[in-house]
Amino acid sequence: MAITINGERIEETAVEAEMDRMRPRYRQTFPDQKESEQEKQLREWARENIVERVILRQEAAGSEDVIPRAAIEERLETLRNQHGGDEGLRRAYGLTEETRPEFEKELDLQLRVERLVDGLCADLPEATDDEGRAHYTAHREDFTIPERVRAGHIVKHVDAETPPEEAEKAIRKIQERMKAGEPFEKLASETSDCPDDDGGLGWFPRGEMVPEFEDVVFGMTPGEVSDVFSTPFGFHIAKLYEREAERVRPYAEVRDPVLKRVAQERRDARLAEFLDEKMATARIEIIPEKPPARKKDAAASKTGGRRKDQGAFRKPLSSVLVKPSGPDCNMRCRYCFYVEKGDLFTETPTHRMNEEVLEAMVKQVLTAGPPHVNFGWQGGEPSLMGLDFYKKAVEFQRRYGRGRTVGNGFQTNGLLIDEDWAAFFRDHSFLVGLSLDGPRHVHDHYRVTAGGAGTFDKVSATARLLVDKGVQANALVVLSDYSVRHVEEIYAFHKDLGLRFMQFIPCVETLPGDPGKPAPFTVDPREFGDAMRTLFDLWMEDFRDGRPTTSIRFFDSLFHIYVDRTPPECTLLEKCGIYVVVEHNGDVYSCDFFVDPEWRLGNVLKDDLEELLNSERQNRFGRIKSTLPEECRACPWLGQCRGGCPKDRLGEPGVPHVNYLCEGYKAFFEHADGRLRGLAETWKKAQAAPGPAAEAPAPTPPSEGKVGRNDPCPCGSGLKYKKCCGK
Repeated sequence: MAITINGERIEETAVEAEMDRMRPRYRQTFPDQKESEQEKQLREWARENIVERVILRQEAAGSEDVIPRAAIEERLETLRNQHGGDEGLRRAYGLTEETRPEFEKELDLQLRVERLVDGLCADLPEATDDEGRAHYTAHREDFTIPERVRAGHIVKHVDAETPPEEAEKAIRKIQERMKAGEPFEKLASETSDCPDDDGGLGWFPRGEMVPEFEDVVFGMTPGEVSDVFSTPFGFHIAKLYEREAERVRPYAEVRDPVLKRVAQERRDARLAEFLDEKMATARIEIIPEKPPARKKDAAASKTGGRRKDQGAFRKPLSSVLVKPSGPDCNMRCRYCFYVEKGDLFTETPTHRMNEEVLEAMVKQVLTAGPPHVNFGWQGGEPSLMGLDFYKKAVEFQRRYGRGRTVGNGFQTNGLLIDEDWAAFFRDHSFLVGLSLDGPRHVHDHYRVTAGGAGTFDKVSATARLLVDKGVQANALVVLSDYSVRHVEEIYAFHKDLGLRFMQFIPCVETLPGDPGKPAPFTVDPREFGDAMRTLFDLWMEDFRDGRPTTSIRFFDSLFHIYVDRTPPECTLLEKCGIYVVVEHNGDVYSCDFFVDPEWRLGNVLKDDLEELLNSERQNRFGRIKSTLPEECRACPWLGQCRGGCPKDRLGEPGVPHVNYLCEGYKAFFEHADGRLRGLAETWKKAQAAPGPAAEAPAPTPPSEGKVGRNDPCPCGSGLKYKKCCGK
C-alpha cells in the first residue's frame, strides 16, 4: 500500500525496502516471535520511519533559512577530499553539467535538515560522567572483549594424494621427534604442511577456526602442546602460547564514545518529540493496493511465460543461483565479499538449507521454467552441505523435471572434494567451477584458511582429481592486485593441469563505509587492461584450424556479440535481473553481488519465484545497469561493454557512475576488436555456406572449441552444449 504524507506519495516499495533493512536486527532482538507477527510489526515500524523522514525533509525544505553558497562549497570540498579530487567526485556521483544543479539542490536540502536538527537540540546540556557511567553499567556487554588465544600448529593435510592413514602416520613420527626433545617451532617450520611463521596462527577468538580445532586449543593452558587430533583439514598438533580471558574494557578507556552515545540518545529523544508533534497534525493517508494480478495459468507456460492477455514480455525462470550454505565457508580468502553477508542471517550461527526449502525451490523452477533450466550451486562454500544434500537435489529434479533438460553448475573451493564427490559430479553431468588462482605463490597470496594457511596443495590436488575422473571442470581465477601481474604463468599453469576452460574475474571491492574507494586488493584498471590483452593473445595463439583449443569465458561471451547472438555472460547484457538468488533460508535476492536488504524480493516458501523474477523490484534492479552517464552513452565500445557489472561502478548508490575498470576495458577492446571482427566474418561465412560445405570444419563461437554437442556448455550455464550456445 502506498502512503501520502502531506500530499507527497511514497510507494509501497519504499516501505518494503525499509522492512528489509530492519529485518535482520529485528529478528535478532525478537527471535521467539512468530514470523507473521514479526512482519506485521516490521511493516508498522517501517512506515513510521519513512513518515518521520519525509516530514523532517518537508520541514527542512519549507524553512525560510537560506543556506549560504559557502556552506555548499564547503560540503563539496569535503566530498572532493573524500574522493581524491574533482575527477574522483565526478566519477563517484556521475556528475555532469546537466546533473550538477540537482546534486547541489540535494546538498542544500541535506544542510537544511542538519541545520533544523541542530536548532532543535541547541539547548540540550552536555552529557555528564554520572550519565556516562550509568549508561556504561547498563550496557556492559557492548564493551566486552571475548576470550582469545595465541596458538600454533603442525598439520599434515588429508587430500586426494594423501590418505588419512598416511597423514596420521606422518604426524605421529613428528610427535615422536618432539617427545625426543626437538622444539615444536623447529618441527613446524621443517615438517608442517603450513610451515609459515613456525606454524604460528596469531591471536584469534572463538569462531575463526573450525570447531574441531577450537575445542582442543581453547581447552589448553599456556605452554601446553596437544596430542594428535583431527579436523576436516587433516591431522594436527597444537601449541598454546598465550590466553586472554574475556574482559570488560574499563570506563576510563571508553569514556569518550560513551559520552557521545549518551549525547546522541538525548538528541534522538528531542527529535522524536518534535516529529511526534508534527505527525499529530500531518495529513497521512494509506492508499489500498490494487487487486492482485491473476495467477499465471497453463497457457502462460505454453507461450514462453507470456499470457494471452498480457502483452509485456515476461522473463523465463531459466536460471537460479542457490546459496545452500549461505555465506559459510571453510576458507577466509582475503578478498572475499560474501562472508560478511552472515550479518544478514543472525538467527543461527551456521547456515544450512533444509529439505523443505530445497524441494520448494526445485519444484517451482521445474514447474514454471522453460524446457531448459539451470541450477547454479554457490556459497560461501556449497560442499559444506555434504554430498547427500545434492543427491536429494537431483532426486527432486528428477521428480519434478517432467522431461525438461536440467543443468547443474557447482562452484567450489575444492577443500572437501574427494573421489565420491568427483564420481557424483561425473555421473550427474555437473559442471564444476574450481576456485584456483594459479600456481602456489599466486593462489596462496589471498586464498587461505581462517588461520592464514595456504590452500594450494589441496586445491591443486582436487583439480587433478576432477580431470582424472572425467569431470567437466573450469578454473575460476580472481584477478587481484597481485594475480593480475602473472596471467601468462596462470594461463600456462591451468593448461598444464588440464583445466582448459577458464574464467578470469576482476576483483573490485570497496573499503567499508566508503563506496567510492577501492580496497587494496582491487585490481588496477590499467593492469587489468594489460592482463586481458595478454590473455587474448595467448588464447588466439592456441587456435588450431581456426578453432580455439582453450576457453576463456569473457572472450567466448564477447564473441557472441560479434556474431549477433545474445552473450551468455550477464555483464555484457543491456540489463540485469535475468536470474534470482535463493539463500539458505529461502530468501530470494536480485543478484549474487547484491544480497542485501534493499534487493530482497521475497521467500521461496511464501512467494512465486517466477513472479519475483518479473516483479517491479527486480525489473527496477535490472534497469540500473542501463542507466549510464553521458561518457558511457557516447563511448564507441558501449555495444561490447554495456557499462560492465553495476557492482564495479564505484561511488554513492543511486547516481550513474562509469565502471571502475573502464580504462582497462577500452584498452582491451581497442586491442582485440579487429581480430574478433575477422573471426566473426569467417564464422558467418561458414554458417551461410550451402550444402556439404556447411558441415566442413569452420570457425565457431569460441564457446564451442572442441566441446562435443552432448558435453556441458563451457559458457557456464550447466546445460549441454547442443541445448545452449550450440543451438
